[in-house]
Amino acid sequence: MNDRTESAHADLLDAIVEALDLPLPSIEEADEQLYYRLLERRALAVRIIVQINRTVTRDPRVAAEAIRTRTAEEPVTYTPFEPDKDGDGR
Repeated sequence: MNDRTESAHADLLDAIVEALDLPLPSIEEADEQLYYRLLERRALAVRIIVQINRTVTRDPRVAAEAIRTRTAEEPVTYTPFEPDKDGDGR
């Protein structure tokens, strides 16, 4: 594997991490539900994109771009968790 290929694979892994690294939701039940739905949709999209990429193009750059595009289409719409100023989270 050459440097360019390694870089492309590292970029794909970065795109996967970015897609699945969501901020924790507030303690409100509605925010928690939105968080889990978004995480589920993004994980499904990542799985499908990687699976298709493996069978069609086998180019990690294409998969990384597709994941980033899909992630941008599914933004965080819930209220993220913010710990209290004293840091105990209550």
